[in-house]
Amino acid sequence: MTITFTPDLSDDVSYIRFHIGDTNVDGAYLQDETIQAIYDEAQDYGVAIVSCIRYIITQLSSPNFSKDWLSVSNGEARQGYETMLKEKKIEFGVSSLTAVATIALPYREDSDQDSSVSTYTDDKDTADEDF
Repeated sequence: MTITFTPDLSDDVSYIRFHIGDTNVDGAYLQDETIQAIYDEAQDYGVAIVSCIRYIITQLSSPNFSKDWLSVSNGEARQGYETMLKEKKIEFGVSSLTAVATIALPYREDSDQDSSVSTYTDDKDTADEDF
């Protein structure tokens, strides 16, 4: 597994790494192969960046650890990434929700209506009217 970052952002991995703030090759959260796989599936920088940030948040969601003189707290880092996630969703226009509108028409099976889809036709001929 490799971890690379080129400051000129000339490759997909470095570009995504820059936006998620994972540029320290000595302590990166994600491997290059993971970032590339996420980008290959998304085929969109914004979606890949949001997915990588979500992954980092899951890694930082492990419980705090304390033993003798060693103490590890992930809460502040996780909170920073959650804020970044909101900002990047706005920056790249990535939405978590998909809205679908459906119009429900009243329909009674005992009526003369032949289907639940209602159609409207205007029988007036307005071509010859003076306005």
